[in-house]
Amino acid sequence: MKDAYADIRRRLAAAIKRDASLHKLRRYEHLGKDFLEFRSALRQGGDERYRKLVVAIQFWDAWILARNTDWLEYDHIPEQSWGLLADIVAADLLADRDIEDPRIRAAFDLSSTLELPKRTGFDREASPLDDV
Repeated sequence: MKDAYADIRRRLAAAIKRDASLHKLRRYEHLGKDFLEFRSALRQGGDERYRKLVVAIQFWDAWILARNTDWLEYDHIPEQSWGLLADIVAADLLADRDIEDPRIRAAFDLSSTLELPKRTGFDREASPLDDV
């Protein structure tokens, strides 16, 4: 049986590594090839192992957005740093380890921003985050 997690992890690492090389060559117009395919694949969910893949996809998405806005979005990350950070993300994915670089975690690991489960029942106030 094919291991879907290992397959997407390796392919995502290769795509980010490819884009890191392109970035260093200033071939920015080629960044993000196959991004939508990976994002779509990750919408299927997965176990805790997938967390690092989600962090990587969030990073890659931000990198593409930064490129699309002439590096104005995410201006706290210098243009030349994206390729170096991408190498870190790709190496962590290839080694199947969590992405621990504090610069990447602080900006792209959204798991630390998740809320605790909401209280239910009549005695709680409605939250703007409640599903409508």
